Amino acid sequence: MKNTSATLRWSVIGLLLGVVVAALGVSVWTLVDKGAGSNPGKRLDSLIDPPRDESADRELVLAAGKTFVQRFNTYGPDLLDSAGKMPDYAALGKLMTAKFRTVFDKNVGYAEETVKQTQIDRIGTPYAVGVASIDDDSAELLVAGVVQFTAPDPSAPDDASKRVPFEPLRFRYEVSLVKQHGTWLVDDLDDLDDELPSFGEASIPEGGAGAPSGQPSQQPSGAPSPSASTGEGQ
Repeated sequence: MKNTSATLRWSVIGLLLGVVVAALGVSVWTLVDKGAGSNPGKRLDSLIDPPRDESADRELVLAAGKTFVQRFNTYGPDLLDSAGKMPDYAALGKLMTAKFRTVFDKNVGYAEETVKQTQIDRIGTPYAVGVASIDDDSAELLVAGVVQFTAPDPSAPDDASKRVPFEPLRFRYEVSLVKQHGTWLVDDLDDLDDELPSFGEASIPEGGAGAPSGQPSQQPSGAPSPSASTGEGQ
């Protein structure tokens, strides 16, 4: 009976030793495989305080910039509420820093007024997004794409489903982002082709006429007049 108990005890001890050895083996493998540095001490430090994952940051920045530009350039009559506002478009401010959102909030009325007066619908499509520069908490993106426009068909004023397409407007933007509380937010946008100040630097024109650089206007630069009756470029 004593021999049986002793055998069982040594079996349990042997099993525990095996678990400990296996755990040590996994720890050593993790240190060698995942740690960064030329010696075990540096490798251990890198596991405790891992370096910034640059590839992950790049992907997050690219996604944030593409989403912003697409939504910034996409709005139309379907977004108007009973008060003539576009709350879903105004919600784009959540993707911006507080500084940039202040400018956007002051100017979003231009887009709402444009849609109310002309019933123009526009859809922005980024087709190329690249990182110009990036560090721990800031990044610059270059974004190229097109905006497609449609307006009510003047030959069928009572049929809202009849729309007239216009020649797409191409754009090239420089988008500035900063990282706040782990989230990449848009801090400014500059149209590289309009030779005007960036959207964040522009001010509301006196008298309310026109719109700052980057803000959609009633007559977008490069877009045909809404009074056109065909889809051919002018």
